[in-house]
Amino acid sequence: MTISTRGAQAPAVLVLEDGRAFHGRAYGAVGETFGEAVFSTGMTGYQETLTDPSYHRQVVVMTAPHVGNTGVNDEDPESARIWVSGYVVRDPARKPSNWRSQRSLDEELVAQGVVGISGVDTRALTRHLRERGAMRVGIFSGNAIADEGTLLAKVRQAPEMTGADLSAEVATKEAYVVPAIGTKRFTVAA
Repeated sequence: MTISTRGAQAPAVLVLEDGRAFHGRAYGAVGETFGEAVFSTGMTGYQETLTDPSYHRQVVVMTAPHVGNTGVNDEDPESARIWVSGYVVRDPARKPSNWRSQRSLDEELVAQGVVGISGVDTRALTRHLRERGAMRVGIFSGNAIADEGTLLAKVRQAPEMTGADLSAEVATKEAYVVPAIGTKRFTVAA
């Protein structure tokens, strides 16, 4: 994965391993990234999706047309970082509008080095994935853009998800305790 700073106006292209390409604009970090293309049909909860370790090494395509309008905060993540390898949206919010928002989704993607693409017909992409199944994908923006044949070759060289031991990559490195809040009612062992 190659990453540089924010470039919302930079051109970007998403290339699937079957050769289909979608053109748009950079969203988040600029560079290149690879993963397994999957889609999320949720209209809310994008921050939780991004920080869910089960999406590690996946490029998430959001089917909801407008994403990012509530921004990002420090209370809602599922883990300490974003796990997706890439992010695809149709129409990103220009400015977040929520009393809990601490920064924009675009700013958070840049800060965590997540390469994304916007301006893509995510419903057409979702239909394509639904009909043909999950497959490898690459997102390229800025200086990472080349002719589509070169990009397709890079996507096909990316590792497949089959046989990947992802639990070792996402598991916490050290034990931690989540302190109880409120009155003790039960004793639970896990």
